[in-house]
Amino acid sequence: MLHLFKRIRRKLLVEKRLSNYIFYAIGEVLLVVIGILLAIQFSNLNLKKTEIEKEIWYLDNIANDMFNQKDGLLNLKDYYTETLGIAKDLLLDFKENMSYSKIDSLSFKLNQLMGSDTYPNIDNTYRELLSSGQVSLIENDSLVLNIIDFYLFTDELENIYKVNQSQVFYGEVYSTLNKYSEVDISHFVEEENLLFQDKEAQKHILSELEKPNNRLALTNAIKTKILVISDYLLNVNESLNLVDKMINEIDDEIELLKE
Repeated sequence: MLHLFKRIRRKLLVEKRLSNYIFYAIGEVLLVVIGILLAIQFSNLNLKKTEIEKEIWYLDNIANDMFNQKDGLLNLKDYYTETLGIAKDLLLDFKENMSYSKIDSLSFKLNQLMGSDTYPNIDNTYRELLSSGQVSLIENDSLVLNIIDFYLFTDELENIYKVNQSQVFYGEVYSTLNKYSEVDISHFVEEENLLFQDKEAQKHILSELEKPNNRLALTNAIKTKILVISDYLLNVNESLNLVDKMINEIDDEIELLKE
């Protein structure tokens, strides 16, 4: 092609058709400019395609993290609902006779209140997006703000759970529940000879619970557990509604990007 252009230029110069040569030269320059612009456009299109693919990857993985978080929240909801029922039944049984010594399987029921869980804050992809400095890949500003708000909310709840666990549960509730029950290890060992109950110790516990100050301490521990779990349930339900909203919003954005 270049050889052909040179031949045409040479012929025009030889024939001294200067005006035609000028027009030809301008046309040649325009062709070069058009070629450069097309190359730039093609490069920009490839770059844009790559950025969209990265955006979809980040959004898809954030949605997957949220979906896994939802599973954790549903498990927590089931656990909290069951625990709350046990705690309320214990108070009702106590209220009926104003005594813990007459409650059947007291030690086993108290053991069921001794569990503690952390808030499932799964934010690996979001943290990677922030650390890589590629938040700008997500062009939907409203979606970006909603994702940031979501993780600020979950970070706050995770911190609240950690504080409650260390200061309220282990600081006030657990020690009292543990004091008036015999630890159940049936979920962790299979040896039958280890699954025994100290009857003398049980008698001592029930005797101690006849004292008003000990009875009050256990009652307050159960009530505190109810307060904490009830608050946790509200948080979990709010989180489930929010995570469903976010997953749907992200999925809709991914569909638009794929069009």
